[in-house]
Amino acid sequence: MNRINWGRVVLGGMLAAAVLMVFATASTVLIAGRQGLRTSMHALQPSTRGGLAPLFFILAFLFLGILMTWWYAVIRSLFGPGPKAAAIAGFAMWLTVIAFTLKSVAVGEPVPLPEGPISTILYLLMMIASTTAGAWVYKEQQR
Repeated sequence: MNRINWGRVVLGGMLAAAVLMVFATASTVLIAGRQGLRTSMHALQPSTRGGLAPLFFILAFLFLGILMTWWYAVIRSLFGPGPKAAAIAGFAMWLTVIAFTLKSVAVGEPVPLPEGPISTILYLLMMIASTTAGAWVYKEQQR
């Protein structure tokens, strides 16, 4: 049995995070328009949040990317390496994000994601594409 290659998980996670950031920016423009993107960028400026907001979002995307790639690494022995296992891992990541969103709604916190069926499907596609990118880099470590 092969072992998880943590170096490749991190490398694949970095690629998945970059893909997810690009898709998140594009979806913000698609859903909220240019004004929505301007508002989002203004919220990320260091002067508006004490300088930590950009770092937080980069680290959050990096965490998600590594988590997606790790899930792929774990389930690929069950489903086989390739896009099918990556899509399943991306779907699992999407379910996790939806669960946290529902938790936020339940306790009255602001919802971190745009609402509606189009954005929900768009986020699913983003998660699957990002996980597939991270999976492309991943190779298991031989004993």
